[in-house]
Amino acid sequence: MQQKGNRKRARLRITLPAGNTRHNIPSRGEPPGTRSIVAYSWARRLALDYRPSKECDGANGTNGTTSEMALETTSDAFELTAIRWLETIPRRLFLYSGHLDLRVAGYPSLRVIAVKHGPLPTSSLFCTVWYEEERGRVRSYSMEALVSPIWLEEWGGETDSYTGILVSCQLPSLEGYTAYPSRVYVGATSCYENPSHSLAIFRDNETQKDYSSSNSKRFTLCIKGLDFDEDISEKLVAFVELHRILGAGLFYFYVFDVHENVLKVLRLYERSNVVRWFDLTLPGDLPNDKNDRREFFNNDIWTKRRMELIPYNHCFYENLRRSEFVIPIDVDEAIVPVKRKSWHGLIFDERRKLGETFEEFASYSVRNAYFFPELQNKSKPDSFLGNPDYLDTVRTSSISPEGDSVKSFISTRRALTVHNHYALTTLNPTTRRAHHLDPNDALKHHHRACDSRYLDCDLLMEDVRIDVSALRYANELKARMKVTLNDLNSIDNK
Repeated sequence: MQQKGNRKRARLRITLPAGNTRHNIPSRGEPPGTRSIVAYSWARRLALDYRPSKECDGANGTNGTTSEMALETTSDAFELTAIRWLETIPRRLFLYSGHLDLRVAGYPSLRVIAVKHGPLPTSSLFCTVWYEEERGRVRSYSMEALVSPIWLEEWGGETDSYTGILVSCQLPSLEGYTAYPSRVYVGATSCYENPSHSLAIFRDNETQKDYSSSNSKRFTLCIKGLDFDEDISEKLVAFVELHRILGAGLFYFYVFDVHENVLKVLRLYERSNVVRWFDLTLPGDLPNDKNDRREFFNNDIWTKRRMELIPYNHCFYENLRRSEFVIPIDVDEAIVPVKRKSWHGLIFDERRKLGETFEEFASYSVRNAYFFPELQNKSKPDSFLGNPDYLDTVRTSSISPEGDSVKSFISTRRALTVHNHYALTTLNPTTRRAHHLDPNDALKHHHRACDSRYLDCDLLMEDVRIDVSALRYANELKARMKVTLNDLNSIDNK
């Protein structure tokens, strides 16, 4: 540990990331040296992106030891069910959450999920990072921030739009320095002086790295902001229980406004550590009144799409070490294997099929098939328990093309940012974004009414077929639902 009065500028050790030395070995059919060039290009990219850090002086609490300088830390950020935006550049920059990323050996980073409103200042942004050491001593460092949009330019966007960004703060690697960063601020000021106006950094205590089939949290589902008045509590129970059967170990729900019975379901599952849920708000001058927000999103679909990516990326970064895959998904969808009963078997088969090339993708996408309720020949039961939509058997013969309406198993090892449908950007720039599974191996079942504004409903419903792949889950699903609904009723009766 550096002694007071003998401070040195932090220097990062440049090493080739562990776990990627395989790139030095050419695979069959490749010109000699191809893989080593690829590996070198990534190492060079990391070196070029590196920004040196400097230790800040005592003005911002570097040597603070008093109680008011103590920093809030959290290794369990999901305890905070309401995440509030931190405005750091008035009306321009809003921070949502900060996460420690140790995936690349020798290149520790903080990833800050944020939203910018219009263009950011032409001058650099800076991160200020606080570490709390033993006996309450506080040390802080500052470095230039690297900013990546959580959006693609070809999708368009107005100059003054709200757009998600990922801010990367490359941390110093200090020999003998054991403290973890506890808070972060991103703004126009280097060595920012007010740690109370900063984000607590999420750091997962779990150290499990062997994502074997025995890991119950190998798959985490990310469900975007729920915002409706209908009581879908029974449907939500069916959604959770079906996906637990399929292999999901953890569910992250984000909530704008829902029926009280839906909240009861979330709270029930939260008690058993199956669900973690967060109240969701919008940054800046975007509307947070329920009716105003719904009207705004109805009229501005592109801002809605951009804001949906914030909770997906929050879910992704909170599960870097806990899960092997995150799956952004909606409550009217389910990824159903055709030949296997669970996702574990599905991914095992795909890994075996692809061999070494499995590791070259950041997401594994499943194509979409519509199970429109208009197609189902069934009477509506008194209870969702009697005939859940997820067990419907009539679908369109047409399967959505690759990249269109897919949902994906997104690798927490290889993605950098995520989108509703696949990995948006990759940690290693040589990694490919998505591999599409054969629809004979799995389909995403989409249980929604046909919307003629976006789909040719008549054409789609001209050609249909029977698909009973979900029926094998019927007995177990209904039994699980019955237990959970009884638990809910017993809580209501207390």
